[in-house]
Amino acid sequence: MKRVRTYSFYLYLRPIVHWEGGLHFNIGTKLFFYHQNQQKMFKIIQQSDYKVNKWSGGITRELFILPHDSSLAERNFSLRISSAVIHLTESTFSDFSHYQRFLLPVEGNITLYIEGRAHQLSNDLPFAFDGSKSVRSVNSSGAIDFNVICRKDYKTKVTVVHKGESERHATTFIFALEDIDINGRKVEKYNSVLTTEPYKFTGKAVVVEIP
Repeated sequence: MKRVRTYSFYLYLRPIVHWEGGLHFNIGTKLFFYHQNQQKMFKIIQQSDYKVNKWSGGITRELFILPHDSSLAERNFSLRISSAVIHLTESTFSDFSHYQRFLLPVEGNITLYIEGRAHQLSNDLPFAFDGSKSVRSVNSSGAIDFNVICRKDYKTKVTVVHKGESERHATTFIFALEDIDINGRKVEKYNSVLTTEPYKFTGKAVVVEIP
């Protein structure tokens, strides 16, 4: 079978093999297939499937990135979703010119200082800011954040929802802030769902609409 490059989602679960018309990847012992023209997809992503990076200030878990072969270091991604446990109580953000950022404190307190102005972040409203700005963060030790970085021309919507519903067939990433019930399935706190199906859930979650 001829191998070709195809548009696909990369969840950093296991090494991907690309085949014409779609992709295969392993989650534990399970084989999952997603076709690029597939109308329906519903996948629960466990915390153990996230890509983990340790740094001097804490631990970052990369939950999702597009395109699949892009990287944070090379700044060649369109969209990246992550969550970090921050051990440092003060840090300076890296420059992400040409990107828009959304930050939400999941646990603990986070205050951003942007051009001398303080912004106390809410755990119910993702804070949007320009990635090119000079940003200093002051937070409680062990704070956990939810972070979305996307190209400015990549129209991504990030919201915190206590009870969500959508009838559209659109690509959506849902990060559970507590145990939730979605489409009749249980999703534990800090696990995620990637879906192209209409959905309905109860419980608190971050919803990222992917264009």
